[in-house]
Parts: sequence; structure tokens; C-alpha cells
Amino acid sequence: MSSKMERLKIRAQEYRNGYRAEEVKKEIHQAEMQEILCQADWILEQKFCFCDRWDMEPCSTVYEVTPFTWDACSNGDPEWIYMLNRQEYLKKLLMAYWYTGQERYVDGMKAYLLDWVRKNPKETFGSLMTRTIDTGIRCAAWTPLILHLLAMEKLTEEELDEIIASMEQQFLYLYQSYVPKYRQSNWGVLQTTSILQNGAWFGEYFDSERMQEILTWAQKELLAQLESQIYEDGSHWEQSMMYHIEVLNSVTAMLISRKRAGAVTPKRVEEILYGMYDYVMHAAGPDHMQIAQGDSDVTDIRDVMTRGALLFEDGAFKQAGYEAPDLESIWYFGMEQESRYLELESREPEVLQGIYPYSGNFYYRSSWKEDASYTYLHNGPLGSSHGHSELTHICNYYQGKAFLTDSGRYSYIEGELRNQLKSPEAHNVSVISGCPMGVPDGSWSYAYFADSLKNEYRTIEGIHYIEMPYVMQNEQKEPAYCCRRTWILPEGLWLISDDLRMAGAQESTMYFHLAPEVTVKDRQKNSLLLENDGVRLVLGADAPLEQTQEILSRIYNENEEHTTVRAKTAWSHEAVCTAWMHPEHIELKDAVIVQAEGKQVDASVMAKEVWISGELSYVIIARAHENYRGRKVFLYQNCSFYGKVVILKKTDEGFKVLRFRA
Repeated sequence: MSSKMERLKIRAQEYRNGYRAEEVKKEIHQAEMQEILCQADWILEQKFCFCDRWDMEPCSTVYEVTPFTWDACSNGDPEWIYMLNRQEYLKKLLMAYWYTGQERYVDGMKAYLLDWVRKNPKETFGSLMTRTIDTGIRCAAWTPLILHLLAMEKLTEEELDEIIASMEQQFLYLYQSYVPKYRQSNWGVLQTTSILQNGAWFGEYFDSERMQEILTWAQKELLAQLESQIYEDGSHWEQSMMYHIEVLNSVTAMLISRKRAGAVTPKRVEEILYGMYDYVMHAAGPDHMQIAQGDSDVTDIRDVMTRGALLFEDGAFKQAGYEAPDLESIWYFGMEQESRYLELESREPEVLQGIYPYSGNFYYRSSWKEDASYTYLHNGPLGSSHGHSELTHICNYYQGKAFLTDSGRYSYIEGELRNQLKSPEAHNVSVISGCPMGVPDGSWSYAYFADSLKNEYRTIEGIHYIEMPYVMQNEQKEPAYCCRRTWILPEGLWLISDDLRMAGAQESTMYFHLAPEVTVKDRQKNSLLLENDGVRLVLGADAPLEQTQEILSRIYNENEEHTTVRAKTAWSHEAVCTAWMHPEHIELKDAVIVQAEGKQVDASVMAKEVWISGELSYVIIARAHENYRGRKVFLYQNCSFYGKVVILKKTDEGFKVLRFRA
């Protein structure tokens, strides 16, 4: 045995000792292990389902690959081939071995690894089995597998040399195939983190000058990627929570692995990573699920935040995670870190709101409890091809239950459904007929996309106000303008008012996509009574409401029906279209606003009285236009005020003027 092999074995044994495999059998992990055992048995039988929480393109259907080939495509979606070749599922075989002690699991894991190496020489690079992103993911998945195999005396030196030689070829391929767009893409991060992770452990084996050059390049390039892709507020530019977390997971795995190997990573990487975790914490709904923004699934984020808490020893992150580490987090850190996590004191974050002006994403919640009310709003740049046509989109929860939701992504296969789910009509927005904010013309492209403008946001006395404008044009290059104003009141009122402008006669539609669990309990011309698990909200609008059943996808490759509500309005040149959601004890009425000389304001002024439990509590007023003629003072009853966006709050002494826009 060579001295290099001996040194690596010692390090591998130290690595494996941290897992304390026997402790995985503890009761808290039994449920997780039973699912893993089931899937491990499938893998040994050449049956595969890709249903891990952070599989980018999951497929819960089990397909058998017989005879086995690495280019098998069981469901007609090439993403299935990519998932097969990423080999992230091999860790399940190792976990099954931890739990059962049965050698067949670890032998099977080794066999799949070596089979890939032997059947995919460098001549196959660039095929469906070896895309650059999948190569990065696969080699990162190999790192712990190799270390465990070495520690268990399951790899000969010849087999190790074979694997390392393949890995070197793959990293050279990544280096030579790297293109400028990867710096701005999750693809780039998944490649450089893999190189750095493996370099920390096998750098002595990577002793060629070329490999050392690649390792140096990867470290510089990773930092450049993160600085470019992650906005100053911690949000990822691609406008997809799924890929924000994919980058986050990849960098986390690399960082933890390098720490355990004794390698140093620039401090700036950790600083950027912390902001990304903070973003995920604020973006998650009260049910701990990520919002299906852009190309995303609806996924539980608690395992992610558990790792963030461990990495940064942050109690706020722990409150967003699990009480005890899950098996995936143990896979990252080792069982030896469980006690450190259990001792970490959980605390609520100091700030309820997540305001991310660079990406145009806003998250508001009433508390950090699971029965909180929650709102997500978006008006920002498209980002990458994973972005959807969702300018001014809104999702919400009331008392911990989802009501307005996103339609999801379903598939990356070219076709009508892919375009439909990317379209404005699949989101909770207003659409002017013939002038949509975005026109998808393929799985990864748009024929047109509107320009978002600067958002305005303010919170006064617990009332949140967000103003989201954008400009667009139709095929004839005729311009249009939309500005959505949204108020969120602590009593549970969402008021939405869309200021729309376009020359000529127009028709617009406000879309509201209801979570699949929501049912319509009562229907009136301009309102619906909605219910989710005993929690009720009224959805109303100034225009009549129509219902249809449409497709929604919460998980890639899966879809279901949900209720979509439409409110259509015909208008000429400009219109103010208003809708609202609130519990049954709240009622909205039109308010009469006049200028000081007694002239009633025109229809461009939205004015609503808010009655709570039979008592007038607020008057919400928004002017669409500048007041350039007549008196500048406005009146509601005997209360005078000035400003474009104002709330009159009822007090014992009369009304208190809360000015949100001058």
C-alpha cells in the first residue's frame, strides 16, 4: 500500500468515526430509515424513484431499468437520465448499511460507482450522462462514498486509483467546457463546489500541475460566481426558490466537507451563505414550506435551516428547522454534531418581515408561529430561464392555512402546459387582454417580458403597504402600465388595487389561484366564501367573479386540479380594479371622498371603508393621478388629509391620518 493511500485511509477513518453509525438506529430516526431502506432495496433491484426532498427534477414513479444502462430514459423526460447519472441516491445504500449491517447494501453502492466509472470514459463526455451540471453533482456525491468505502476497507488501491483517475478526467472536462454564462448560473456553482470539495480530500492524489491549476481556478471562480449571483440582500438572481436552495445546499456541503478535511475556504463565502439562509428563513410559509416561485416545488425547508443552524450556531435558524437533526443533516455533519445542535438555544428572529429590494421579493408575517398569517409579493427582474411571468404576484396564508398560491412548474418538457404554467394567467396578477407582461415561447425562453419599476414599501402602525409598478407593450409596440397597490392589515385584511393604463378600449382580468385544499363554501356575484381546514376568508372584487378548474403542480412530474377565480373588467384608457380578502367579521364598503370645495373625486381614486365587527375602523384611500387642479386638501366626512396613499384610522377622538405616499 502506498503512503498516500495510508494517509488517506487514516483521514477517512477519522471522517467515518464522526458518523457513529450505530446511533442512527435511535428512535428519532426510525421513520426516516424505513423509507430509506425501502428505496435502498429498490436500487439493488435496479429500480429507481427520485423523490428526495431537494431532487431538482423529482419523479415519484418507480421505474425498473432492465437491462441496466446509464442512458435509460424510463418516462420520456431526459431529466430522468440526468437524475440517474447524478448518483445522489447511492448514499441511501450506505445509510441502509449503517442501519442493518448488511454488506449487500455497501457492496451494491460500490458496484454502481465503479460501473459508472468503467462505462463512462472521457470519450462519452458531453453525452446525456455527462452534462457539466450533472458531472459536478455526481462527483460531489462521490466524496463521502469514497471516504466511507476506504474507512471500511472496501476499496483496493487499484479501485481508488481508477475512481480518482475518472474524477480527474471529469474535472478537466468541467474546466475545459466552462463558458462565461456559468458564472451567472447555478450550473457553475455546482461544478466549482464539487472540484473544491474533492480537492480538499484527494488533493494529494490530484498531483498533476494541471489539477492544481484547476483547483486554484475553482476557488477564485466560486467566489466570483457567488458575488455575481447572490444579490446584496441574500436572494439568488434566478428568481426560483428551488435553485436558490440548490446553490445553498451545494455550497454548504462543500464548506462542511472542507472544514472536516481541514481545508480553509474564504470567509466571504460564509458571509454570502449566511445571507442565503436568512432569505430562506423569511421566505418560508408558516407551514415551513417554500413558495413555488418560478421553477420551484412546494418543499419543506426545515432540513435546510437545521444545517444553517449547525453551520452558524444560530438559534434563529434553529427555530426554522427541526428540534433534532434529521438524517440528511447527519449525512452532512456526522452524528457527533447532534449534541451540539440539541444544546443550541432556539430563538425567534428579531425581524418579522423579509424585504428584498434587489430581487423584488417581499415576505410579511404576523408571527413566527405555525398559525401565522403570511404574505409573499413579487415585482422584480425575470432572472434566469427559471423565472415566470409573475410581476405583482401575491400568495397568502391566513391563520397558518394557504389560500392564494402559485401554479408551479410541472415539467421542463417543451409543450403547451410548460408555457401555460410560466404565463401571467397562471399567477395571481392582472392581465390586460392582448398585452401580457410576459410571453413564454419555449421551456427556457420568452418572446417578450415587461420591465419592472422601483417598488415602494412602508409599514406604519403594523399596516404594510407595497406599491409594485411595471411597464409593458403589446405586439404593436403600444405601451401599457400597471401599478399594483397592496395593503395588509394586522386584523387579516388584504386589499389589492391595480392601476391599469393603455390607450383605447380594453379588457383586463384579475386572476386568483386557490390552494388545492381551499373549497368554495358560498358564492355571491362579487364575492366567494373560502375555507381551508375550518379557516375561512372572503374573496371579493369590484367586478363579478368567475370560477374554473385548472392544473396546478406542487411537485415536478405531478399535477392536480385547483380552483381559479377571475374578475373581468372592461374599460377605456385607464381603470382601477380592486379586490380583497378578509375574514367574515370584516366588511368593506365604498367611501365617499371629496375635495375641499365639495367636488367628489373621480373613479381613479380608490376609497374603501373597513368595518371590523360592525365598527368603522379604517378608511383606505389611493389616488392614481397627481392632483393638479382644484383644492389640494381632501375630505372624508370632517377629516381633512393630503397624500396619494392614505389610511384614516378611527380613534376615540376621530381619525388619525397615516400617510404612506405623498
